[in-house]
Amino acid sequence: MAEETRTELEKSLRALLLVSLEPLKQKQQIVILDKAGFRPSEIAAVIGSTPNTVNVRLSEIRKHARKGKSN
Repeated sequence: MAEETRTELEKSLRALLLVSLEPLKQKQQIVILDKAGFRPSEIAAVIGSTPNTVNVRLSEIRKHARKGKSN
């Protein structure tokens, strides 16, 4: 029973994430979920992408952030 409750809670949280992130662009969604502690595979599952795509985006985001700090 506890596993079933956990699964339902996870579904509810995923739905809440989808609704709250929907108006944002994919890059913004990835940034928010990354800062919240989600792993790339988890981010991919939430936004309907692949872990590889998320990893590439995260790399681009971090590269851009490093450039911004050095200026």
